[in-house]
Amino acid sequence: MDHPHPANRGLFRATLAGPQARLTEAFYQLRVRPDCVSVPEFGLYGATLAVPGDAEEGAWKMASIRDEIFVVVSDCNYAHSRSERILPEGFVEFHFSIAGPASVDFSDTGHLHVNAPNLLVCSQGADVQYQVTCGPGPWQSVSMYVTRRYFDRLVHALGGEAERIRVDLASIGRDQIYNRQMPFSVDALHIAEQLLASPYSGPRQLLYLEGKCTEILCACIEMWLAHLRDDSPGETLSARDLRLIEQAQKMIVADLRVAPTIPELARAVGTNASKLKRGFKFLYGMTLFEYGHRCRMNHALHLLVDERMPVGQVALATSYQHQTSFTAAFRDYFGFAPKDARRLASPATQQRAVPDAPEAAQASMRARRTEDADKS
Repeated sequence: MDHPHPANRGLFRATLAGPQARLTEAFYQLRVRPDCVSVPEFGLYGATLAVPGDAEEGAWKMASIRDEIFVVVSDCNYAHSRSERILPEGFVEFHFSIAGPASVDFSDTGHLHVNAPNLLVCSQGADVQYQVTCGPGPWQSVSMYVTRRYFDRLVHALGGEAERIRVDLASIGRDQIYNRQMPFSVDALHIAEQLLASPYSGPRQLLYLEGKCTEILCACIEMWLAHLRDDSPGETLSARDLRLIEQAQKMIVADLRVAPTIPELARAVGTNASKLKRGFKFLYGMTLFEYGHRCRMNHALHLLVDERMPVGQVALATSYQHQTSFTAAFRDYFGFAPKDARRLASPATQQRAVPDAPEAAQASMRARRTEDADKS
């Protein structure tokens, strides 16, 4: 297979069926590959697909269970960012993110940052498309795409309390996306790890995947019901909601000298504080406060290291009226004082210390501090 052009590196859909291919189209192409294994007696087929590229970047383990549940187990270490567009197909999706960051781009309507480890349950309306991107580095996940017909039968069979899940999903409009994020249960994490480390190949692997998928679906339903019992809200967001939330994000980064309150942001963009808080956590994987604090700290690092600005001026530029408060916050975030930033910063850190990538800056800083300690 020819290696894709760097600008067109995709995930499994694009690799199997081309840009903007649907999941079902990708699985059709999987089914006709010469290395596809099938167990027709049980309605199973699948294959392990090596990630195409200039280096070994891992594999996608893919299987179809009667074309009702589609499973993709990703055990990858991407050399470059990979992305592809997701078209609506009416699935109820369960995504176990075990290792590595990813993001979802709703074009002009916002970005969702997916942080591991967590379980994301989602379903998109018929008019919602988005772009998913996995950054370079390790990415381990288990994704199950369940047809609504199968899922409705499952919920009906469970009866009683599970009916609340059906009601949750029934409210999704054509231009809306529903999501529920929750931490792993111990049982679910154990099953996901078993799927990643399957000891089988060929038909036995397909039978193993089928059994484990039934098991992990039961764990998902139990986690979902537990969230409902705790009144932990799912979120149904329209394209307008996503645009307003992204406007709030832009307001935060536009002027880091001020720290607007949540009610102020909500009024400014034209939504209510409760929806803004929940929607922002959905899109950015953190609270409004956490996001604003992250942006201010990384902007402070940039001003200290690249602009060589005095600490007092940096404090004012990042919404702190008192230098002592800024110094305490900076030390708590990075693990060292502002006055030490220039000495500890590496060239790579100076380039990466931007509001959207604080982890990289912190890791580089901390590695440099360890080197300095070893030399002393």
